Formats: sequence, C-alpha cells, structure tokens
Amino acid sequence: MYTSHYRFPRWFDPQAMLIRFTQWYCSVRADGLEHLPPTGAFILASNHSSHADTAVIFVALPPNRRRTVVVAAARDYFFTSRGRQFASRSLFNAVPLDREASLHAGPLRHASRALREGYGLLIYPEGTRGMTGAVGKFRGGLGLLMARHPGVPVVPVAVDGTDTVMPKKSLFPRRHPVRVRFGAPLHDLGALEHDVASMRRAVEEVRGAVVGLKHALEEERASAQAPRRSHGTLL
Repeated sequence: MYTSHYRFPRWFDPQAMLIRFTQWYCSVRADGLEHLPPTGAFILASNHSSHADTAVIFVALPPNRRRTVVVAAARDYFFTSRGRQFASRSLFNAVPLDREASLHAGPLRHASRALREGYGLLIYPEGTRGMTGAVGKFRGGLGLLMARHPGVPVVPVAVDGTDTVMPKKSLFPRRHPVRVRFGAPLHDLGALEHDVASMRRAVEEVRGAVVGLKHALEEERASAQAPRRSHGTLL
C-alpha cells in the first residue's frame, strides 16, 4: 500500500541511484544494525537537522529493509506540489503527516496504517530541522503512535554530520562524512492514548535514548579529530 507505485524503466531506479550517490558523497558509516527487527512493524525515531537525514538513514538500512520502510513527511512541505510529492513518494515511500495537529486522529492515519500493515516507520519527533545540531524537544505525535501501537518497538536513531552536509536553509549539499547509529529497541513504554502524561513520559524516554546516541557519536568524532600526541623519547 505505502511503497511507491510509480512506473520507471527497468534500468532506472531513482531510490537506488540516490542511495549510491549519498553513500559516495557522505561516506556513510552505520552501526547498531543488529537492533533492527528482522520482520514486522517498528518505529525509527531519529534526530533531525537536515534534508539529507532521510537519504543517509536509507543508506544505513539493510537493502532488504529499504522497501519496507516508509517516512512520515510533513504534509505542508513535501505534499504541497506534484513535484515534491512525486520525489518524496518515489525516493522514500513518504506518507503525509500533519505536524501542527499531531495529537488528533486524522493527521496520523497514514502512519498508523503503515504500522498496522507491518511497515517500518521513520519519524522525526522534533517536527522540524534543528539549527544547532542539538536534539530539540520531541512533539506528541510519537507518543500517540506508541499508545495506539503498544506492541511495536521503537528504535532510537542518531545521525551525526548532516548538519554540515546540508544545514537548514542550504540549497546545495557539501561533502562530509556522516555517522548513523541505531540503538537498542524500546518496548512497552507505558504510553496510554487517553493519558497525556504517560505519552509524554514515553516520548521523553525515547528522546533520552536518541540524545545518548548522538552524544556518543559527537564524542567519538571529537576524539578522532583530536591531534595525536607524539610519543618521543625523553632525553
């Protein structure tokens, strides 16, 4: 239902072409793939600082999972024209999400249906791209999805480096290495549909996991960039 059904020539696979370009351009390194459920529905909850995030995460996914993962994309941005909708659906199997009314029933119907049908769902709980690289506040839509799908695991995801590749308001990407880390899946966080406090606690637990992964990646990057100390012989 939610994978792209646009017809292309046999030799032309737009998603595969973008994946190859992104892998070459960003030198994507991924770890934690063992945390991805091999089958069935799951939620990928990631930090968000760039339009490059989705392409990078798709690069990190195992090839056999890319066709079964859909992306919750902002309706007011990615579905406002035929061109953007075509690109979003054909490249990332995007489904529309109304980010200004995330606790209402209607805006989440496509995301909920995708989970019911066994798809993986990539969602950016911040609702918009950050400007500083720090993980912002998570909105309530993720909590409602967890409440409605209590058996679906939530896999925290951290992306590091895309704010340099293509920061917000940038039109063209720059070459820069990117890291993606998938964390251990979170189960049964106690979100209840008619209990806002329980949903907020569950969302904060997911955010804490994402922040922890992001900080670890930042520390590893800083350590790798630090000048190596010479070990000369003392006279």
